Amino acid sequence: MTSANKKSANASSSRSGNTQRRTSGSNTGSRSASGTASRSRSKKKAARAPLLSVLKDSSAGRFLLILVAVICILGLDFLFSLNKFGLFFLFLGIELIAAVLIGWIRFVLRGRSDEDD
Repeated sequence: MTSANKKSANASSSRSGNTQRRTSGSNTGSRSASGTASRSRSKKKAARAPLLSVLKDSSAGRFLLILVAVICILGLDFLFSLNKFGLFFLFLGIELIAAVLIGWIRFVLRGRSDEDD
């Protein structure tokens, strides 16, 4: 019997607590909830940015990023070529030539900026 009394007492106290919260001012409760939610969102955004910078700064991270980029490019080549190997190698050749040209342009521009300093 005592456990039944405790359950009914807990139920009545929780019911009265809910009504007290509602009547005491629902606006203050929503402000505090949104305040904590905005703080937790900003922490999540701040945690995402350094991961990419850490990957760019370390040699293992650069290797991982390059590997992911190469896999994505090869996958897109397979997708666009529709399993026609001649077309796949044509796309791959054009991409390699473009990558070499971009690399040379970056090399020349960096060399000129170093001479200016």
